[in-house]
Amino acid sequence: MAGLLSRFRRETRANVAVIFSLALVPLFAMVGGAVDYSRATKVQARLQAALDAASLAVAKDSRRLGATDLQAAANRAFAGNFTADGDTQLNALRLTKDGNTIRLEIDGRVLTSVSTAVGIDSIPVYVVSQTTWNEPRIEIALVLDNTGSMGWSGKMEALKKAARDLIDELEATRVSTDQVKIGIVPFDTQVNIGTAFRNENWLRFDGTGLSSSVVTTRSAWQGCLTDRDQPADTNDLAPTSDPTRYRGVKCATGSLAAVQPMTTNFAPLRTTIAAMQPSGNTNLTIGVQMGLAVMSSGVPFSQTGTEPDILRYMIVLTDGDNTQSRYSTSSTQIDARSTMACNAVKAAGITVFTVRVIEGNQTLLRNCASDPSMYFNVTSSSGIGDAFKAITSMIKRMRLSV
Repeated sequence: MAGLLSRFRRETRANVAVIFSLALVPLFAMVGGAVDYSRATKVQARLQAALDAASLAVAKDSRRLGATDLQAAANRAFAGNFTADGDTQLNALRLTKDGNTIRLEIDGRVLTSVSTAVGIDSIPVYVVSQTTWNEPRIEIALVLDNTGSMGWSGKMEALKKAARDLIDELEATRVSTDQVKIGIVPFDTQVNIGTAFRNENWLRFDGTGLSSSVVTTRSAWQGCLTDRDQPADTNDLAPTSDPTRYRGVKCATGSLAAVQPMTTNFAPLRTTIAAMQPSGNTNLTIGVQMGLAVMSSGVPFSQTGTEPDILRYMIVLTDGDNTQSRYSTSSTQIDARSTMACNAVKAAGITVFTVRVIEGNQTLLRNCASDPSMYFNVTSSSGIGDAFKAITSMIKRMRLSV
């Protein structure tokens, strides 16, 4: 009997089956868990990609959509990029907006197929996507022909409405009050900057190089400027010496509306537009040069920012050929100066739109624009509004693409 017991204790062959049976349970759990975990990982990766796409898709819409519509847009965007199979159960997509940031979250579970044997019936999944977009600041100079011919065929009234509509649209879509600045430069042969600058040292009132008919004194000055001495008449050279200082003169007409420097307060812009009246001859050069000065951080106005991410635009509208400047009554000669002024604006990083209303030098205005698509040839006064709407839309698209 003792020998039988001794042999039983030494026997190991039957233990293999017992040990293998006991080992199958954790082994099965490990293999099954790996399979199910791999499936859940793939689902999570697909969820992340779909959520990222949805976040990017709705970020720009968040500028104009309310909470309910924004949530619906996010749901549609997500559903368009992710289709759940029968083993994936998701909770509702959650959206949070904080300033310029959109955050999307979704969670749920992936049902297991193998791991259920060891009591694991699902694996949780959770993804989050956050998009923060930049809202660049915008500066726009409206350089607007106020010459006598703008009084024909309803052009001035159409221009006033188009300018007001542009301001209204940008005011309605700006995210913050300081996001959009606008300035206005009415011009004929001169520009009028108002008399608040009367005592500034960048102004000169001597008659050197001027017709005696336009010479005035500092005390009698009514705010009008003629072209600066060449070559400063076409650029934004700092007015630190007589050759570069602005030339105060008698006003050629008594009706030219004053320049409105860059401002985020749109009320004075509307006042300036209301004050515009058609009178006088055409000098596009001084309008464009003053538009550049309005968009400069230096004197006379010093109203613009210097940050490199500010988007700057100039809209130039005229309805006729150049006819008179301080230097000439030759359209060809004045056109050459206008071209130089346009080039200086573009060299300063400002995007130029041009609008020709019925008449004017098509080649000059097309070349002045930053791109041929930014030149608008308007054949009737009613087309002014359409041109400004198109320009407003282009500016908004360029802003949102940044």
